Order: sequence, then C-alpha cells, then structure tokens
Amino acid sequence: MTAQSTPTNEEIAAVVREFIARLSGHPDIEDDWPLISGGVLDSIAAVQMVDFVERTFHVEVADEDLELLNFDSVRGLAALVTRRVAA
Repeated sequence: MTAQSTPTNEEIAAVVREFIARLSGHPDIEDDWPLISGGVLDSIAAVQMVDFVERTFHVEVADEDLELLNFDSVRGLAALVTRRVAA
C-alpha cells in the first residue's frame, strides 16, 4: 500500500489483520473470526479499532457505522474501510 494509491480491500484487510493480531495477542487471526461476539476483543479494543482505522486510512467512522457487523471480524472492518475510502 502506498500513500498515493487507493488501497485494495485485500491490502486493507492485511493491515487490519496485523493490528488486530497485535491488539488481541492472537497472531493467527482469521478474517471471519468473531472478534467481539467471540470474546477475542472487548469494547475498549473496539474503540481502539475505530481510532486505528480513522488514523491509518484517513477515513471518518460515522455513528451509523458503529454496528457489530462492521467490527466483529477483519472482513467486516476491511469492508467498512473500503467503503469509506471509496466515498
């Protein structure tokens, strides 16, 4: 991923996966693991994920984006960021 190009969904997922692996202490995070509903991450970690994606991808997470579907997996979070980057 370069600063000038628009990152692909796969590039976004890789960055998100790496962050969540560090945050959770689980180095082998799968894209569909239930992160919050499965107890891998708590609500404080969810707030950290919002801050991370806003700073890293220069996007704003709106109130309507704060749904479990968007934050409960690497795949869901990458999809949210991809939509926000494209907006």
